[in-house]
Amino acid sequence: MSLAGRFGLIMGALVIVAAAWVINDRVFWVRWFSQPPGDTVLLDWQWYQPVDVIKDGPSPPLPSAAESDVVIDQAALAAALAYAEEFDSLAFLVAHNGVLQFEHYGPGQDRETIIDSQSMHKGLLGVVATVALDQGLIPSLDTPASNYIPAWAEDDRRAITVGQLLEMTSGLAQAEFGTSPFAPGQRLFFGDDLDGPVNAMPLAFEPGSAYDFNHVNSQALHAVLTGATGMSYAAFVRQNLWDPIGAGFAQVRLDHDGGSARIFCCVQTRPMDWMRLGVMLANGGRMDDTQVISQEWVTRMMTGGVRNPNFGFHVWLGSPYSGTRLLSEPSGRRSPVSAPFLVDDVMYVEGRGGQRLYVVPSAGLVAYRAGRIDFAWDDAKIMNILLGGLQKNEESELEQNDG
Repeated sequence: MSLAGRFGLIMGALVIVAAAWVINDRVFWVRWFSQPPGDTVLLDWQWYQPVDVIKDGPSPPLPSAAESDVVIDQAALAAALAYAEEFDSLAFLVAHNGVLQFEHYGPGQDRETIIDSQSMHKGLLGVVATVALDQGLIPSLDTPASNYIPAWAEDDRRAITVGQLLEMTSGLAQAEFGTSPFAPGQRLFFGDDLDGPVNAMPLAFEPGSAYDFNHVNSQALHAVLTGATGMSYAAFVRQNLWDPIGAGFAQVRLDHDGGSARIFCCVQTRPMDWMRLGVMLANGGRMDDTQVISQEWVTRMMTGGVRNPNFGFHVWLGSPYSGTRLLSEPSGRRSPVSAPFLVDDVMYVEGRGGQRLYVVPSAGLVAYRAGRIDFAWDDAKIMNILLGGLQKNEESELEQNDG
């Protein structure tokens, strides 16, 4: 056979092998090629299947303050809106003591708009895990995660605790991300088997010895929650969180029909549902007459860890201020923080490029923002505008009363 003939046979064999490989991994490739681009991903949330609906129905709005009863200085609200609009925000809402002070939607959006959360789901996951801890379904933060992930019981991963998963100190290696579909981390987003990568992920360092923000920590909590509660993730959230706070439609993505929920990313719901969650947290775990989570566990969730004082149970904390916030001790990665927050108890749920829920218990303040993915979004700037406006209004009222 000629050289050209042999080359043709080799190439034909390679094409057959590649085609068989793609067909075997068909679900991944269909999802990878059908994912929406970054500039539409927040609103184009219906492209993914299968999903598990946490709850269906409307999102009951919080009560709104009459114009004369708004407690945040109008100039501050105008400045906050200008900043939100600078970043093409789809939704920007502010509440004080459970009452809406301000509600703004971008062009074509309104209260019914459903928005993809990106990694804000991690913060929701932290709240869900806190509910399970508060109810004693997870015995303690020191409970071995291997109680629910048997594959980890066979090696040094048996030392990983639930608390270390929540505080991102497990020591698990990273599923490296990149734009290429062949990057291991892409399988977490688009693959049809989430448990496999979690079960197989090795240790990179000793559990508890360093902070390292890692999607695998979050996804591992799926096995913990479903194993501890005996319920699907969506069913547990609905019964123990979404119904008690009076929230509406929400859904999560599954790796396959009847499979595991993707809980490190991307829950789809309305802005008002995030606001209801924030109001409950700002009110010490209480929503109306229902104590959804005990004050003790809400406080613990919002307490920084030993390895990272700015990170609680999958939520970020504004204090203490150091000019940066730690993303990874092993790699030394940090992100800048422009200024100290005006109060010490700012907590925020973070999603990619400025998707946020802010909760300030001491001020009774809750704010939500979703919009253009832009990593220049400044948490301290927006919250200090709002906190300063609240303080200015309170000082003005004191002066009037003294007069």
